[in-house]
Amino acid sequence: MIYIKEGIPIIGVNALHHPNRQRFTIAHELGHYMLHRDMLSNEVHVDKQFKILMRNSKSSAGTDAMEVDANKFAAELLLPEFLIADVLAHSTFDIDDPAPLDELAKKFKVSKQMVEYRIRG
Repeated sequence: MIYIKEGIPIIGVNALHHPNRQRFTIAHELGHYMLHRDMLSNEVHVDKQFKILMRNSKSSAGTDAMEVDANKFAAELLLPEFLIADVLAHSTFDIDDPAPLDELAKKFKVSKQMVEYRIRG
């Protein structure tokens, strides 16, 4: 989650999640801050209530524009295009061999799904 308290952005991360998931969550919420700051900071704060953007079924469905934007931001931040281009220029992938994708995921500390997403472009 992310919210603004007294002008300071605060990102909350589930400590029980895998470190790669935590990194993605931080990057995703940073994406909300960078791309949707006006929606976070223009929220009317009454009785310490605040707007929270939280991972849920809507965010994971990939249909909400704000969530899609934040996911794209996180993917580019954690695995930038120039790195993907370099990997693709110097690698060959066998569709039946998941090992190279697993190695890239481990190297960049992201999920295998993110590597696949970034390679597909």
